[in-house]
Amino acid sequence: MPDAIVFDFDGVVVDSEPIHLAGFQRVLATVGVEMTREAYYAEYLGFDDRGCIEAAARDQGVQLAAHRVAQLIAAKTKMVKRLLSDCIDALPGAAELIRAASEAGVPLAICSGALRDEIELASRAVGVWDCFDVVVAAEDVKQGKPDPAAFRLAAERLADKLGREIAPERCVAMEDSPAGIDAARAAGMKALAVTNSYSAADLAVAEGVVDSLVGVTLEELDRLIGAGQAGENTDAHGHGRTPTGRSS
Repeated sequence: MPDAIVFDFDGVVVDSEPIHLAGFQRVLATVGVEMTREAYYAEYLGFDDRGCIEAAARDQGVQLAAHRVAQLIAAKTKMVKRLLSDCIDALPGAAELIRAASEAGVPLAICSGALRDEIELASRAVGVWDCFDVVVAAEDVKQGKPDPAAFRLAAERLADKLGREIAPERCVAMEDSPAGIDAARAAGMKALAVTNSYSAADLAVAEGVVDSLVGVTLEELDRLIGAGQAGENTDAHGHGRTPTGRSS
């Protein structure tokens, strides 16, 4: 079995990216910055709140003072929490895989650019909060993805909590964005990408790419680790993959 499974949250466990997009659109409009759906998914997905707001403003030539960025984050957080409590569902297969791993005793972590309160609210709503041993949220690291700091911290916290070594190369990161994959692999982990937000071609650098987590098993994740160590891209069922992410 894997030493641990580390889940990104938005776009992997819950379908919250449209909610975050709506929040960014609302608050950025107050400072004259437009955030289109196309730009969000192409350029800013995977950033934490601060990184997204600062990058979007900078890209449109708008300078924001630190206190103004903090105000926008607070306003966006308030809106997102309300929407999360009203309408959030687990993505296909995610809750089932999380529960199966927890029941099998596989250590589980969340590694997300979302805020901890948002993660807890949404994960409680879909019934998986108590399955996770460790949560690394936006406020826990100075640099968000693609920086590997969050994944490294997740492994360190798991090791501290469990009282044993967690080998990064024996961990699988569940991701939906190129930035997240880059962060996980830079931390030494293998990545299984889910095409909830990007195409398979965009995610092809991951060790495996699937259309959803439906039917993904712990045994298949263990085989993915072995295939990744051998330098072969696979899908979650152990089949070889070309660099484009399509089955060969």
